[in-house]
Amino acid sequence: MRSLIATCLTVLFASTGGAAAVTPLDPPAGPDAFAPQLVATTDGVAMTWLEKVAGEATGASEHRVRFARLAGGAWSTPVTLVESDALFANWADTPGVAAAGDGALLAWWLERNGESTYAYGVRVARSTDGGAHWTPLGWLHDDASPSEHGFVSMAPESRGARAFWLDGRATLAGRAMTLRTARVDQAVAASALVDEAVCDCCSTAAVVLGDAALVAYRDRTEGEIRDVRVAAVRAGAAVTSSPAGADGWRIEGCPVNGPALAAGGGRVAVAWFGAPGDRGRVAAAFSADGGATFSPPLVVDAAQPIGRVALAALADGDFALAWHARAGDHAEIRIVRLTGEGSGAPLVLAVTAGGRRSGFARLAPLADGRLLAAWTEAGEGPTRLRAAALRADELPHP
Repeated sequence: MRSLIATCLTVLFASTGGAAAVTPLDPPAGPDAFAPQLVATTDGVAMTWLEKVAGEATGASEHRVRFARLAGGAWSTPVTLVESDALFANWADTPGVAAAGDGALLAWWLERNGESTYAYGVRVARSTDGGAHWTPLGWLHDDASPSEHGFVSMAPESRGARAFWLDGRATLAGRAMTLRTARVDQAVAASALVDEAVCDCCSTAAVVLGDAALVAYRDRTEGEIRDVRVAAVRAGAAVTSSPAGADGWRIEGCPVNGPALAAGGGRVAVAWFGAPGDRGRVAAAFSADGGATFSPPLVVDAAQPIGRVALAALADGDFALAWHARAGDHAEIRIVRLTGEGSGAPLVLAVTAGGRRSGFARLAPLADGRLLAAWTEAGEGPTRLRAAALRADELPHP
């Protein structure tokens, strides 16, 4: 299955409401690459991803974590953050990179720490030269239990970044997965509890707004209602936790379909997938009071979408939302403009497979006002990473 991106410098993406000019910017990743993560930096965008390396003469490692920066329209030479047979390589719980408030970059990845399938932890490293060199900081979490630790997100703080992750230390005693947080700068501080019962394997998303770090996550009640909430953390303590959209979705297992979060223009936007009553939909909501309350859900796609949402704030105060939609026997990655009044006509970014190999699409704003989108192209052959920049002002308005 091929990408909709042609080999020419600039192409047109199809839309139900017109077309928008885009520029292909595929990252320097090899075949069988997957799991991209993006973060905006002061001079561009940084990306991490996973690559398969089985069969290489360098050793027995199956995967490696790679890093590259996009600046001035060109990608840097990739740097290998880690290559190890202890890596936990997964389509949903992925490595990532974050920009810290002190100008450093922070990266994380997953390593096995026990014999069971989901016994793994989070390693962290720090770079002060734009990602050319990295200093290991050790484990993100302050326990060594052979349980699941992952689905990390980070938001910048003045001295570093505020990290959030799903922490499984309590699951070994039969209790629920928890959400924890810690500050990361030149070292990792002690962790604190944010929520004592959350969904086991839905990704988190974090942003900074004023003096608070906000995290979106999928909650879990005793009655197995797994709706999305947003918690605000100040000075290392969770002070508020608000429902983003009361779907009332009761599901016995984790849907592996976490929320997205973005902040801009004094507002916060959260997007998520839910399927109350087995009716799948992608929805979004907005907050003008720092995440304390949210608007009624704006349903963007109610045609049984796959979900896997991504969000980015636009310079004009609106937001861009990307997600995986169903399109016959395959999937389309679509992007749409969100305003306080509604959503515009969607653009089709790419055609890909609908299964797990296609992973999650990512979005990040560029300094020139464009958006960078990245995704995993999955078809019959090896997966490939794709990326393209598009003009945000050409996303159709409602």
